[in-house]
Amino acid sequence: MTKLQLGSIPIFKRSVNLSLMLTSSLLFSAPSLAVQCDSLPIWDDGTSYNGGAQVQWQSSAYQANWWNLNANPVNHSEPYQEWSLIGACDAGGTNAAPSVTITSPASNAQLASGNQVTFSALAEDSDGEVREVKFELQGAQLAVLSSAPYQVTWLTESGNYELVVTAIDDKGASTQSAQTFSVVDASNQPPVVTLTSSKTRVSVGESVQFAAEPSDSDGTISKVEFSVNGALEKSVTVAPWVMDWISPAAGSYTIQAVATDDKGATSQSQVITVEAIASAGGKCSGATTYIAGSSYATGQNVVNNGELYQCLVGGWCSSDSAWAYEPGVGQYWQDAWSGQGACATAPNIELISPVEGETVLLGSDVTILVNIEDLDGTVADAEAFVNGTSIGLVTASPYQWTWNAVGQGSVDLKVIATDNEGNSNQLNTKVSVTDQPMVAAITSPSSGDVVAIGKAVTVNANVSSLQSEVAKVELYANGLLVSGDTTAPYQFFWTPTTIGNYQLSVISTDLQGNTVTSASVGVSAKSVIQPKHKLIGYWHNFVNGAGCPIPLNQMSKDWDIIDIAFADNDRNSNGTVHFNLYNGDIYSSCAPIDPVQFKQDIKELQAEGKIIVLSLGGAEGTITLNTDADETAFVSSLSEIINEWGFDGLDVDYESGSNLVHGSPIQARLPRALKAIEANTGGDMYLTMAPEHPYVQGGMVAYSGIWGAYIPLIDQLRDTLDLLHVQLYNNGGLANPYTTGAAPEGSVDMMVAASRMLTEGFELADGSRFMPLRDDQVAIGLPSGPSSANSGQAPIANIEDALDCMISLTRCGSIVPTQASPKFGGVMTWSINWDQHDGFNFSVPVKAKLNQLNAN
Repeated sequence: MTKLQLGSIPIFKRSVNLSLMLTSSLLFSAPSLAVQCDSLPIWDDGTSYNGGAQVQWQSSAYQANWWNLNANPVNHSEPYQEWSLIGACDAGGTNAAPSVTITSPASNAQLASGNQVTFSALAEDSDGEVREVKFELQGAQLAVLSSAPYQVTWLTESGNYELVVTAIDDKGASTQSAQTFSVVDASNQPPVVTLTSSKTRVSVGESVQFAAEPSDSDGTISKVEFSVNGALEKSVTVAPWVMDWISPAAGSYTIQAVATDDKGATSQSQVITVEAIASAGGKCSGATTYIAGSSYATGQNVVNNGELYQCLVGGWCSSDSAWAYEPGVGQYWQDAWSGQGACATAPNIELISPVEGETVLLGSDVTILVNIEDLDGTVADAEAFVNGTSIGLVTASPYQWTWNAVGQGSVDLKVIATDNEGNSNQLNTKVSVTDQPMVAAITSPSSGDVVAIGKAVTVNANVSSLQSEVAKVELYANGLLVSGDTTAPYQFFWTPTTIGNYQLSVISTDLQGNTVTSASVGVSAKSVIQPKHKLIGYWHNFVNGAGCPIPLNQMSKDWDIIDIAFADNDRNSNGTVHFNLYNGDIYSSCAPIDPVQFKQDIKELQAEGKIIVLSLGGAEGTITLNTDADETAFVSSLSEIINEWGFDGLDVDYESGSNLVHGSPIQARLPRALKAIEANTGGDMYLTMAPEHPYVQGGMVAYSGIWGAYIPLIDQLRDTLDLLHVQLYNNGGLANPYTTGAAPEGSVDMMVAASRMLTEGFELADGSRFMPLRDDQVAIGLPSGPSSANSGQAPIANIEDALDCMISLTRCGSIVPTQASPKFGGVMTWSINWDQHDGFNFSVPVKAKLNQLNAN
């Protein structure tokens, strides 16, 4: 093949004659010519080229026929176009095209709308450099990147999509990779609304403005309704979302706003209580209530927010610019008014008995007792009402009435107190009247709940005796006695053994022999079978680079075990642990997680067979277990948390911040404490551990400090331990008994070596031996993507090979177990949030592999 040196090629002019152009065009397009391209620049779409300029592009050489800009030589080298093809670059300069692989999202991934996701790709060039990487979605360009990491963020919208990523190398060769995925509508998020008021204490007839601030993260606000004492007062359909309201009479008023979004979801604001005073007493007697824009004369007195003011300048006092001249509030109010001090105040009333919501016995005498005081005068009288009917007027302390409880059900009690200036205030409460000497109710579970057979269900009951003391409370399931309790709080653990419907009730007895049976609570039990090989993930209870905490009902359904990260150690206490569900923060706009919905989501996930555990520790987690008192508080607080939130158990993830080392009180006390928590929560607590590998396999290298510090914990808890998923990341390669050097992070050998050491046992540095765990107790722990850990990321192919190696002894690397682990636990990852942020690049392929293995 003939080589043509570029220096011998004539330079074209703009005025080149047509016959020469045609001849040259034919010459340069001849396929028999090979061109030495090493010295030629790469064509650039932002560079202008004069006639005769020579470039290389996509393994061919071209020469400009005349001046041009942004004319791709490949598409503009036909006769009468801007470029002429000189020839293909010769073999000595053969350019290998770059490689490009889309790493996120996963193929055919299904994403939720309204989330920020990251598209990412890997691009390499074996014989040069990657010049740029282009991201295109549905044909529209998202970004052009000239250096790694090749990542683009995108806000998901419903629809089906194709992502195309093109890598172009320094010689113009290009390669494309395409991935299809879909975005579906997430469950509609209800709006959020807050309410503020200009005043909370007014005179009768005084105006108050209430301002609502609604927002909707995934839509728009269609209306805001304001209610007063539970009755609709005003509906607003456009901003500003305000209501001006004048109190019609003295008393206490509750105001609330309800926001509705464009999809019909609603949410309520907090309740604001406004006290309306009947009249301005003392020096405020006769003064009018200030209303912006009303006409006031110089020297006229007004009342605003319980204070007396005298007008200095009539024109300014009468201004409708409340922001400037509202007495005591406006920016320039002192130019218009003179403050005269506080008006008389109404009496304060404090309820002593009965307490709000108390249940009283039909026909019994009930004492109504209140404390009343007046800060600027004396109490004239107080009157009590039952369902609106007066039961007497009292003119001196003690302010007490006796009422014979008649009529069953809810009863409204009210006390109105009046002072020496005629100012009045009222207190309202409710009680219940029953003809039963005892009352009992199951508070959890709720009717309609679904529970799993073979798993302990916590049953809580409220019981009280109106004539005596409770002697015992017994739980029955479908009429059969389950267990009894003699001390409050009344709690039971019931384990359904067969599929079906159950009616739960409690029968209570007091010391006088009175008994009562609670209303039944109907639940259904179904068989919930966990997959043999599981996908385990950690859920963030905080904000970080992965974004906001994800509502549990918006998570991918691929997760089998969900670790809620994390519980919080009370540094100022003696071992107490708290669980503080994310409630917003000042550093982000992330919405709080609703605790009621969170608990409901846990129940629904458990009904689907998911396991939800609370994780203790984390990279910065601490623990206080130095004394018996610490241990007692630790056990008590975690038992209460599990019962309150409905967690299936605990995950132990204590790391360097915990000071868990050989010989520490934590190492000695934690196993005993965990066993006590299990006993307190029904005896069937799901227990997992996620130590870093120096704490476990590191015991082969040394057996002091942190090295092997988890071994005594595992040994004491191996009978109750459900899963041990050691973190194979952030700590370098794994020293093991099978290779002379450490198995590198992310390799098949590292995952197999770590798992084999746990399923076959290994020699510890002190000469003792770690005895094998069951294969179903062992799982692999890995980071989900590039941002979730500093190191240890494993290619999906390596994860699949390691699973096959452990389960069926196939596709192993240099390390091969002595026997298969057919019940191998699965794969854990940090984290659910990072995985969703990265487009489910970990969970989708790994879950697919686990499903394949579970089907065998």
